Amino acid sequence: MNKYNTDLKEYIKTIFWTLFVAIIVVAIMVIDLRLNVGKKQQSDFHIKELTNISMSLNQLYYLEKQNPNDYMINLKIAFLCEVLKDNAAAKINYEKALKKSNYAPFAVYKAAMFYVSQKKYIDAINLAELLPDYKNKNIFELKARFYTRLADSFLEDGDFVNSVKIHKIALKYAKNTTDDIENKARENFAVAYNKYAEKYIDENDLKHAIQMLQNALEIYPDPYAMYKLGLIYENVDDEKAQRYIEDAYNINPGIINPELYNKLLNKLIKRSREEGEYSKAQFYALKQENFKRKYINSNIFDGDLEIQNLQIITRREKIIGKKQYYICFDLKNNSSYPIDNMFVKFVIQPRGGKTFETEEKIISRNNPLNASKVAHNIQIHLDCPNYDMFSKYAQIQIFAKKNIRSAWVMIDYLTVSFIK
Repeated sequence: MNKYNTDLKEYIKTIFWTLFVAIIVVAIMVIDLRLNVGKKQQSDFHIKELTNISMSLNQLYYLEKQNPNDYMINLKIAFLCEVLKDNAAAKINYEKALKKSNYAPFAVYKAAMFYVSQKKYIDAINLAELLPDYKNKNIFELKARFYTRLADSFLEDGDFVNSVKIHKIALKYAKNTTDDIENKARENFAVAYNKYAEKYIDENDLKHAIQMLQNALEIYPDPYAMYKLGLIYENVDDEKAQRYIEDAYNINPGIINPELYNKLLNKLIKRSREEGEYSKAQFYALKQENFKRKYINSNIFDGDLEIQNLQIITRREKIIGKKQYYICFDLKNNSSYPIDNMFVKFVIQPRGGKTFETEEKIISRNNPLNASKVAHNIQIHLDCPNYDMFSKYAQIQIFAKKNIRSAWVMIDYLTVSFIK
């Protein structure tokens, strides 16, 4: 009976402190609401989430009492404590999970990742070394994810040497997992070398900067490394610079300075002609022509596009008997060139509802939009999470791009009346 009373007191105490933390957090959020009226809906959402987390914690603490040997409950509690920034409670529950599970691999992995987030690298590494050595895809995945995160954390601290060292370990394990995990490990490794190169560039040590960037390219075809090499070689070996910049452009057109690249091509054309190498001059002239055409076809410039007569309308579909929402608009091409490829994305914030987005290809080579012409009555179906979410109006951000690999460019931001 005494044990029951003791447990009950502990349970009540736990509930009290959990609710107390939640009340404090909610109070802070309410004060923040008054200071940031423009962020009211976002703050309301966070308050609701915090309340839900507190309720979930109460349920988990109760379940822990009922199932004292279930370490997964402690892992869930620890995760929610991390969300609430209660790192002391998170640490306690990770330690409980480790003991209850007899240091099961998943518990070890989660606790080690927590220590990385707290910058307690020695504790994290000591835990990770407890992961089994046997060859198992799941174990390799846990190790790959852990060491990748650890290396990224070193990089965040500006510790390039340890970041590169740990990324090598991560990649070793990632090679024994899925293609997605290996590619992510390679990409992150290349980023570390990129950042390392920037340090040398800042110190004007171009020799070591080039070595770091070349190391990055041996691991992953990173366009940023290619472009940086192109910039470094611009005044040293302009032909090599051209190759690197062209390679970068072919992967990610948005990262290069088009004026700089065009100037470099002009320089190569002029010098080739002066040296009597006319075939080489023609070669670079062709590259320049292709670049200009591809650049115009791949990018949207300020004022190129004009959204007209945009509205949100509803239709009740006879077949399914449900109300459907559509964005209807006209699109004018203000540029001097035809558009034969176009994607649009709408980010929609209904009043009183959650933000959602939709995107669609609206122009193709089979039906181009010529210069100074207007495409009328374009309609895009809105796959809303809730068809009753609109009230009187919605705020809409409109983005466009001509190439699927290009970055989105915002072309308009407006408030639209909702037509029922």
